[in-house]
Amino acid sequence: MTGRVCRAWMMILLTLTLSGCETAKKIGQVIKNPDIQVGKLADQASQVTITLLTEPDANLNAEGESAAVDIQLVYLSDDSKLQAADYDLLASIPLPDALGKNYIDHQDFSLLPDTVKTLPPVKMDEKTQFIGVIAYFSDDQTTEWKQIEPVEGTGHNYRLLVHIRQSSIEMKKEDD
Repeated sequence: MTGRVCRAWMMILLTLTLSGCETAKKIGQVIKNPDIQVGKLADQASQVTITLLTEPDANLNAEGESAAVDIQLVYLSDDSKLQAADYDLLASIPLPDALGKNYIDHQDFSLLPDTVKTLPPVKMDEKTQFIGVIAYFSDDQTTEWKQIEPVEGTGHNYRLLVHIRQSSIEMKKEDD
């Protein structure tokens, strides 16, 4: 009887030791590389990799020459304020003031014509539901100076292409 009990205890200890090794191994991996995913993808903050692309004839000025275009990538919890905003409002006051509580964060860029720029991946705030792009073209009467793309704040890895054309913006989103 004691032999069976002893063997049972040995099996339990062996099982606990081996499962502990697996846990210790995972902890060691996370310490070495904090970017390793821990838990399910659905529980993780979404990540976005953005590529900015400008055409050679982007943002023509009064002389018909291509010029640098200033853009802003805007992370939003709701798109209604950006949809309703006009060009003059966004050009004249800071984005947090113009967009109110819908505003989460933004990034500013100035892109020369015929440029491709891939940004490092960004972990989004879990409240992010939309990514907007605002382009400040030389001609402020351009019809497509802003675009908005819906996203989910958790559980996704997005690749977003922001294509700046002569006087418009096009956005394409892919989800892994």
